[in-house]
Amino acid sequence: MKKMFVLLVVLLLVVSLTACGGSNGAGSTAAENKTTNSPAENSKDEKVNIIITNGKGEIASQWEQAAKDFMAANPNITVEAYTQAVGDTLSVLEKLTASGKTVTLAMMAPDAPINKHKDFGIDLSKEKWNEETIYGVKNANGEIVGFPFSIEGFGLVYNKQVVDKAVGGSFDPFSINTRDKFKELLDKIKASGLKYPIAYQTEQWSISNHYSTQFINQAEDPSTVVQQLKEGKFDLASNAVWNGYYDTMDLLASKEYNKYGERPLGQYYDDAHLAVGKGESAILFNGNWAFDSLKAVAGDTFGFIPVPVDNNPDNPLNNKIAAGPTNILVINKAATPAQQEAAKKFLDWIVYDQGGQDFLVNKSQVVSAFKNNPNKVTNPLGAAIADAIVQGKTMPFSSNFVNVEDWGNILGPDVAKYIAKKISREDLAKSIEGYYKKQK
Repeated sequence: MKKMFVLLVVLLLVVSLTACGGSNGAGSTAAENKTTNSPAENSKDEKVNIIITNGKGEIASQWEQAAKDFMAANPNITVEAYTQAVGDTLSVLEKLTASGKTVTLAMMAPDAPINKHKDFGIDLSKEKWNEETIYGVKNANGEIVGFPFSIEGFGLVYNKQVVDKAVGGSFDPFSINTRDKFKELLDKIKASGLKYPIAYQTEQWSISNHYSTQFINQAEDPSTVVQQLKEGKFDLASNAVWNGYYDTMDLLASKEYNKYGERPLGQYYDDAHLAVGKGESAILFNGNWAFDSLKAVAGDTFGFIPVPVDNNPDNPLNNKIAAGPTNILVINKAATPAQQEAAKKFLDWIVYDQGGQDFLVNKSQVVSAFKNNPNKVTNPLGAAIADAIVQGKTMPFSSNFVNVEDWGNILGPDVAKYIAKKISREDLAKSIEGYYKKQK
């Protein structure tokens, strides 16, 4: 009987220990599984702090309000929102990083993931919002690392009232699909009473980063032309498209049509906008961001004419406006997994939440890269870009395929010398080719 009692006690202990062991094993497995889940799945109550930076100083207040609205919808995420001052040459990302802070989500230029910040961003290729856009920006490995925050475009900005008067009716900007037709339009504008139809500003970022990169759009993938230049396999001087854009530049900067033709180089940005805004001139080369300067004097009657490259009306380059992402949001590899997930939620909020959609388009007047956003910008130049996208009348934003800092600082002065007739077009070709041979 005693033996039976002892045996029974032993059996009970074994069962008890086995049960405890099973409980511990299950707990251990759950803990292991928990570490493999995404931070968002670990705990819905987890508190996360993130820093987000905005490079568009003109939407500083909207950016701050967006952070507040996002936090209201996501109470477990605390957002510190920073904005770069307009005209500041040192990015807010660089300033915060230098101070020891880790920026979770940073706004930067589209060329940054293959140049200055090539090791910064995480792969966003599998994010759902890619279904709503074709503008995700890739790094050198082909991974989408850039969330397209803003779509912008550039071309020949025109004062609609002035041009309508010159042509005697409602002007169709896409009717100007050859250089000769453009020249005819300039002559009509002169005949209507304007001595100088064009106010051609010649800041280096404009004549180089924007205007002088357009030739790379002759390839379906502009980066192939850039690669050929790096390999020394692209002869600019003999290339018809490259020469064509400079033939048109000669027309824009000419004494016959340009307000500043006698002295084409100068700080003409403000004066050019004033002239076109007031209707003293009709056309300038710029982007949709120019509206803020134009509307101050003349309201909202402006649009875009494509920059003609030759006299072939069927050339796609003559029938399209350059457009694409000009600011992207990139999630920092150095941020914690929880912070990265919180940043992904912010991007989803911009794309899918009504508050985020409203912030992007209505509040910030940014042309959305996402086709599911139902809002339309009221800025007429932004609206012209959005309409051109819908109509299939856009080509890539060429500046996104080059190092914009180099094109402004290194090549810009040579483009200016060409405009001032201090160097030949052949000299300019050699300068650009020489630059790219050093980029191997």
